[in-house]
Amino acid sequence: MKTFRHSIVLLSVVLSCFLMTSVYGEDSPDTKDTRLGSNAAMPFITEYIERLPLVPGENYEFTEDDIRGIVDLAAEIHINVFEIIDCCYRLIEPRNIRITIQGEHLRKMQNEYDLGGKRVLAILAIEKLEKLETGAKLNSSQEALDLFLTEPYETYIEIGTAMYEQRAGFREISPCLFNDAYGITVKKFFIKSPLVKLELFAPGKGAIYIKAISRPKRWNLDVITYKQN
Repeated sequence: MKTFRHSIVLLSVVLSCFLMTSVYGEDSPDTKDTRLGSNAAMPFITEYIERLPLVPGENYEFTEDDIRGIVDLAAEIHINVFEIIDCCYRLIEPRNIRITIQGEHLRKMQNEYDLGGKRVLAILAIEKLEKLETGAKLNSSQEALDLFLTEPYETYIEIGTAMYEQRAGFREISPCLFNDAYGITVKKFFIKSPLVKLELFAPGKGAIYIKAISRPKRWNLDVITYKQN
């Protein structure tokens, strides 16, 4: 079954590259870019999530094997951590399901996978992450994406120093958009301003919006890859 799935994934990636070459030509800078993005990844994530024992109205906690499976799939189809969350949310929120992922399990995955480099790890505060919750709001205290940290946290994210409260996240998620951030402030020089939103504006790319800064900071948000042994 896994071999068959691998073949389908590889066929999809090759077909995507062929179509981009046909439209843009051999010299297109995107010809060799196999990043799938959230929209194209939905069928693959859907097939994986629907195998899990999810129950409407309940919070399902991913096991370590569940996390390894979805991270492995992400490495196959070339999507990043935020695109995984985006796809999962689209699928489970309308079904009134919420999921929890333990930070310690994500940190263990770093032994086998590169989760996207320092930039992605910093934005998700992986170092201090106790757990991550996303999906339907099953009670009034929950938000679309909640990050629970072991303690307040500061980390440099290139646009400035991000300062996380012990609970942070985003109150709204819609396709390719993490909106209405809370608990995250960015400090640059003498200015402190709240982070507003994260937009996945293209496959493997994201834009961070800070309230006091007129233009967003656009980055590559690297996809998950296998570590070389």
